Amino acid sequence: MRMHQKNIFRVIVLGVLLGITAVAQAGMAVIAHPSNPLAGISQEQLAKIYLGKTRQFSDGKPVTPVDQREGGVLRNKFYKTVTDKDEAAVKAYWSKLLFTGKAQPPRDVGDDDGVKAWVAKNPDGLGYVDGKALDKSVKVLLILP
Repeated sequence: MRMHQKNIFRVIVLGVLLGITAVAQAGMAVIAHPSNPLAGISQEQLAKIYLGKTRQFSDGKPVTPVDQREGGVLRNKFYKTVTDKDEAAVKAYWSKLLFTGKAQPPRDVGDDDGVKAWVAKNPDGLGYVDGKALDKSVKVLLILP
């Protein structure tokens, strides 16, 4: 019986390690404040938030999205993946909205560390980081390729 328990323990440890490795190797992670009650977010909801079409999470609570540094590889990859627009198209889109006064684009807070720090301090925060930058200061809502 004791040998069986050791094997179960090994399988559990291996599973946890493989899970951590999978997240660390993931492309991008969409993150929220650790107190956020949502278990996840859809890519469609994410696009609506980052294009200013909604200012709320799916549970009706307010959301404040933040961006990576303009011109960054991760920012362009995020928008291409989530909205099917490159950074130039997103910039043109936001220029129109700003001109009409309809909405403000997500605030640029820098790199992975800047986004994590900002989201960790703001209960309504939402951001995206490289999967390798994850730690316990934030909650993962979605892993993107």
